[in-house]
Amino acid sequence: MKKFLLFLLLIFLLSCTPTKGIYYWGDYSSSLYKLKKEPSDETLLKHKMELENIFKNAQKKRKKIPPGLYCEYAYILIQQGQKDDGLRYFALEVEKYPESKIFIDRIIQQIQTQE
Repeated sequence: MKKFLLFLLLIFLLSCTPTKGIYYWGDYSSSLYKLKKEPSDETLLKHKMELENIFKNAQKKRKKIPPGLYCEYAYILIQQGQKDDGLRYFALEVEKYPESKIFIDRIIQQIQTQE
């Protein structure tokens, strides 16, 4: 009976360990929260810089860029008048996450009709 209880305890403890995520988020949630709470050019710039840091550090940590971050970065670039760079990041989002193709194509179509 003691062995069985010890076995159950061991299984319980091992099942509670957190798993390492496959994505690198950096300080994304805090950065986005600050941007939404106090929208300004300064918080937008800080959020953009955080996205750039995530892109750099994810490679160093051998983790993936989370879905949607390339798209968000592309949208910021296009808002700042850097259309070619923005379109490149939209293409990168589709390359990494092909399931986003329909959504990204609609965004690109809207951008092109606004010209």
